[in-house]
Amino acid sequence: MNSKRETGTRWSSHIEPGVLLFVLLLLVGCSVAPLQTESLDYRARAESQSDRGVRVSAVALSPLETQSSFVLPLAKKGIQPVWVEIENQEDKGFYLMVLSVDPNYFSPSELAWMFREEGEGSLDDKIDMFLDMHVPVVIPPRSTVSGYVYTNLDPGAKAFAVELFGKKDVRSFGFMQEVPGFESDFKRVDFYRLYQPGELRELDLVGLRQYLEQLPCCVLGGDQKTPGDPLNLAIVGEGRRVLAALVRQGWDLTESLRGDTAWRTAVSSLFRSRYRTSPVSALYLFGRPQDIALQKTRGTVDERNHLRLWLAPVTLAGQNVWVGQISRDIGVRFSSKTFVTHKIDPIVDEARLYISLDIAAAQSLRAVGYVKGVGYADRQSPRYNYTGDPFYTDGLRVVLILGTEHHALGDIDYLPWEPVKGQKEHAEQ
Repeated sequence: MNSKRETGTRWSSHIEPGVLLFVLLLLVGCSVAPLQTESLDYRARAESQSDRGVRVSAVALSPLETQSSFVLPLAKKGIQPVWVEIENQEDKGFYLMVLSVDPNYFSPSELAWMFREEGEGSLDDKIDMFLDMHVPVVIPPRSTVSGYVYTNLDPGAKAFAVELFGKKDVRSFGFMQEVPGFESDFKRVDFYRLYQPGELRELDLVGLRQYLEQLPCCVLGGDQKTPGDPLNLAIVGEGRRVLAALVRQGWDLTESLRGDTAWRTAVSSLFRSRYRTSPVSALYLFGRPQDIALQKTRGTVDERNHLRLWLAPVTLAGQNVWVGQISRDIGVRFSSKTFVTHKIDPIVDEARLYISLDIAAAQSLRAVGYVKGVGYADRQSPRYNYTGDPFYTDGLRVVLILGTEHHALGDIDYLPWEPVKGQKEHAEQ
């Protein structure tokens, strides 16, 4: 992304294989993957929500919980069961919109065929098992049903909805859950103790604009002195709501940097395998590394969008303000500071546009605006990040204000702050 002190990058083909192996062994060291300590009684941690006479409980299973419940390694083939229980105490029936849980869910027969040669029992036995354990899609009046939806695996966090529909009636329940056994990087942060009560300031829109314009242009690199990538966005919203919007759009939490995660990152880069939750390097703002990091990868860790967020000591209408930095990794190169680093897309405003569109597509964006603070740079006079990558920008920060309800694209408010040019128009300057 920028100041990549990450150990995971693509190594040059000029490095001798023995040297490469030695480096990889140094990365993994004596560390091992953290043991999963979650209880196998996953229903005890199910989240419940109610709407009038309907109550929905749901929980996404971890790989360990899945193995225990199905005695088959579903997670190894990218499958994650979500257990759902629907209590309908009303006098009318509903249907479950299974696509709301996962639009690309797996059917029972599909799973049976995938595991036809594993475990005990015939193909027909496995069809019967997966079918019996699938949640019913018809919920009669005054009834309770439960079972599983076989979804695609999300290793760190799972965001999904359970939508029920009946005659002229729709009920929607949104869930965002962390998956046990996953050691996310942001777990090291105690958000309740980041600031003392007297440090927090409540701002109105005018005050928020002024505050954001006075922030530094950029985050700091690994030396905590040299400017890194531009601080180019702010998100207003309660932390769980921000994570839910991003996870719904395919963003993954990042793992803490350990020997085993460094190894997997290096292997992903070297052998071009996908590693969705690879750790990210530390950049600095407010005297500390990022509070939360998320990423959206393509085929390998060398090509991904990276997002780092810091909780600011201000609020807007009681909602958290997160300031952050986003850029797109498009490859790797050598660096005098970190040996090997990711190369960023120099048009950093494109990544800023991407996150804006992603949150809008999640129907979570209530209002959007732009403020000054980054500083203008064009192709003729680019600026450089911590590891020497050039970038250019219109100098603005995007401000994304999340809503508590769904907001269609036509319902988004546009704050009358700084005008923004078309991306092509700016890039050609």
